[in-house]
Amino acid sequence: VLLVIDVQNDFCPGGALEVASGDEVVPLCNALVERFRHVVFSQDWHPAEHMSFAPNNAGAAPYEVVQAAYGEQTLWPTHCVQGGA
Repeated sequence: VLLVIDVQNDFCPGGALEVASGDEVVPLCNALVERFRHVVFSQDWHPAEHMSFAPNNAGAAPYEVVQAAYGEQTLWPTHCVQGGA
């Protein structure tokens, strides 16, 4: 089984939560898919009002750390929104 985790446009260059060279894994994933009988893809997928998005926290900026009920939470730029592209 091949697991492909969170290979999404928002994590590629120019995306909302860009990872440097994140797009370089795409050709590798495409090549590996052909070698496995079973392939499972997962995706990061948040509701627009997710509490971890910095814009949903008054006065907060991306990458700030805040206290949540369960402990520290890094605030992220809005990314991988349900129903989005």
